[in-house]
Amino acid sequence: MDSKKLLEIRNNIAALPVLREKSGKLHKRIREAEREVEALLEKYRKECLDVEQLKTNSFSSFLLKMIGKYEGRLEKEEHEILAAKVEYDKACQLVEDLRKELRETENKIIELKEQERVYEAEIKKREEMLLSKMDTEASEQYMKLEEERDFIQKQLTEMDEAIRAANRAKSTAGNVMKHLNSAEGWATYDVWAKGGIISHMAKYNHIDQAEADFNRLSSQLKELRKELSDINMNYVPGLTNIDSTTRAVDFWFDNIFTDLSVRNMIRENIDQVREVHGSIARIISNIESKRNELRQRLNEIEYLKNELILSL
Repeated sequence: MDSKKLLEIRNNIAALPVLREKSGKLHKRIREAEREVEALLEKYRKECLDVEQLKTNSFSSFLLKMIGKYEGRLEKEEHEILAAKVEYDKACQLVEDLRKELRETENKIIELKEQERVYEAEIKKREEMLLSKMDTEASEQYMKLEEERDFIQKQLTEMDEAIRAANRAKSTAGNVMKHLNSAEGWATYDVWAKGGIISHMAKYNHIDQAEADFNRLSSQLKELRKELSDINMNYVPGLTNIDSTTRAVDFWFDNIFTDLSVRNMIRENIDQVREVHGSIARIISNIESKRNELRQRLNEIEYLKNELILSL
């Protein structure tokens, strides 16, 4: 196969991702349109039933005739039948049009998949031919591109692991903030309303849950630090723990100063965890940005490799 024909096939199969996406959307639209057809058919049947009932010698028909409203009501119902039938027919036609478009799209996909098979076979053959000529400049360039691709693939795998670890930590930090916000609400109630044992129990229940999530977050941040070091990112926000003596002071010496101290400490922890949550979000954004750059470079490498192969 000559290079011109191979280039033409490559340009053709570039449409495959778009066509596959279009096929998926058409399947969804057809399902929605079929549901609409069923609803309109039910509406049409109901309108027909209304006219049929009106034409029978029912008591309501008798009353309408007595007051001279029968003909007008019958005409109105028949117009509604006609309108329902028109809507139904339009919906049926839309389903048929969508199915036709889907068939055409899927036939095109089948055709291009065959071209893709031919293209990949020819590229494979040319790639083997190129690699067999180890002393040529083109072969050396190809090998360098292959090495760079392998390195980038490894980096992308490590970035994916780092993002997963960061998302776990971010989710846990969110849970800590949720529990601390609830605890802060109860602590504020304690300060101004002197809620007693019930508010104490509610407040410390949320503090207990926050502490448990704190411990989980601490472990997750250690794991995140390890994952980030693999991709040369070494900053991870730290944490401190809730003071373990706070509960005893607040419970046994209940006064406004202690309540205020507990509330202020909770607020400090909320601010701290909010900062951690924001830092993790920025880390994720940073990794994703670098990951996108690497993926773009992968595309460039594949293009350059194909250009070398097509030049044979």
